[in-house]
This record gives sequence, structure tokens and C-alpha cells, in this order.
Amino acid sequence: MPEENSLERLLAAGVADNTVSRQFDSRTTSAFCERSVSEETRRAYRRVVKEFFRFTGSRHPEEITPVDVQRWRDQLIAQKKSASTVAFKLSIVRSLFDYLQAGSYVSRNPALSKLVPPPAVSEDLRGRALTAKEVRYVLSGPDREKADGARDYALLLLMLRTSIRVSEACNLRLSQVKWSHGRWVIKFKVKGGRERTQPVPTEVKKAIDEYLRLDRTRRSLQHSDGAEQFIFQPHTNYRTLEFNKALSSTMAWHIVRKWGKFSGVGKLSPHDLRRTAITRALDQGLSYRQVQMMSGHKDPKTVMRYDHGRENLELNAANFLSYEDE
Repeated sequence: MPEENSLERLLAAGVADNTVSRQFDSRTTSAFCERSVSEETRRAYRRVVKEFFRFTGSRHPEEITPVDVQRWRDQLIAQKKSASTVAFKLSIVRSLFDYLQAGSYVSRNPALSKLVPPPAVSEDLRGRALTAKEVRYVLSGPDREKADGARDYALLLLMLRTSIRVSEACNLRLSQVKWSHGRWVIKFKVKGGRERTQPVPTEVKKAIDEYLRLDRTRRSLQHSDGAEQFIFQPHTNYRTLEFNKALSSTMAWHIVRKWGKFSGVGKLSPHDLRRTAITRALDQGLSYRQVQMMSGHKDPKTVMRYDHGRENLELNAANFLSYEDE
């Protein structure tokens, strides 16, 4: 494995013969940060790892103690970081030390949860789920007669109908849209490197086809067409003038926010669209298992956290439970 080879070279250079170099080398963490298939995840890992070692004075990982990690956690809390943010950052550092320990670069993991407990995270999901009327308002914003408007509409509709994550939507290639078992599907990589197959509703497929039709000439001139072309592409790129690439997650955020504001719905994020799809499916009475298959969550408990409607006392099972003869 490339990751293992990277660690082996570092071990040969500085950890061989039971001697540990106390000079921190950022290469020890780079292989860990680059493992994910998602560029968004890789950026997050690089940012958190850099922040952590800046806090510790760039000391060698072997010298880091649970007290150091606790002090970092407490500083984050003092800075008014949310519990979910602190827990997320701790999980990255914990995973990093697991990785280094597996490669024999450190002898222990000072960030274990039993040594450095993360703050309790509320079960309530932050953000919002749109109503059906708000969804219609947002989708009515883009001018679908123009290529960029058709792109924005297709992107919004894809996330609202399939609940896929923004990074997954942005990195879709045309070759990943396939006809299988009498329906259109997309096959794509998700968090952790797993591959998923998701049905593509007819209206989503039509929206993508219409966008590609309107954008055909530009793609041909920019040499960003072909079987492996990214479905969603930047239409302006003054910095590098490179167009044969995927629409960035950052640009997708701007698109979602733009149409949320334009439609009067208000501040909106891509995850709000995913949350809307999951919540709407639950509200329509679909089972947790069905929604889990759509959302791709490994743990069904995560899906249950979206089911705010079941918390309504009027819908509580105690109101319907009976032991009378049927």
C-alpha cells in the first residue's frame, strides 16, 4: 500500500534502531490526510492536523500526551466552538494517532476517548429542512433556458431528490450514469471509499440531459466533453482558465446559497438539501430502512435523528397502542 510505504520510509529515516527523532516532520501526517477519496475531507484533515500540531509547538507525535490533547480540547471549548466541531476535530486527531500507531511511528494513542472525552453532542441536527413550498421556490429560481441556470437547477434537484452529499454530486462523471435493471442509476464513491448505486429519478435525468445539451458547445470548445466528463463544471474560472474539472464544493455552496437568498427562502446550505430529502421521505411514511438506503448512512440511528415528526406527542405510539381483541 502507498500509505504503508510512506510510513516505512519515514521509519527508516528517523525511527530505526529504536531512536526517535524529536523534530516533527509534517510528512508523518501527510499520508494519513491524503487517504480519503474526497478532496473536501482531505482539506478538513489537513486543516485540523496543522492546527493541532501548531498548538503543541510542532512537537514529535511520540511526545504528545493526553494532557496536551485535553488542553487543546479545552481551548477549543473556550473559543466557543460547538460541541460537534470539537468532537469532529478530536476524532480526526484520534484517527491520526491510530494510523501512526499502526505504522509503529508512535507507541500509544494519547487522544483515545477514554483519555480525552469529547463534549456531549446534542441529538438535534443543526440546519433546516425545507417545506414542499420552499423547495418549489428554490427550484423556480434558476433560468433553465441558459446553461448556467440549467446546471444550477439540475444540481439542486439532484441533491433534493437523491440526498447525495455535495462532494459526491460535484464529482459525478457522465460515465457514472448508467442504465441498469430498467432504470437510470448513478454509481459513485462515498465517505470511506465505498461505492454506492443510487436510482436517478426521471425528472433528475431529464434535468441533467437538458443541462448537457445547452452546455454542449462550451464543453466542446473548452475540451471538457467526452465520456469521462464531469457532469457539473465551472462556467467561469478567471484564476486558472481551466474548465475540464469538476465544480468545486465551494462553488456549489455559493450556488445553493444564491438561490436560497434569491427565492426568499433564506440562508441555505447543500446539507440542508440533503436534510430536506431525508426528512421529507420520513414524513411521507417511508421506513427507516428505505431512507437509510437512499441516504447511505451506515447506522440507522443517524436516520432516526432526522425524524422530528415522530417526536410529536400526537404521533406517539402510546396514543395508538391497544390490547383489545381485533
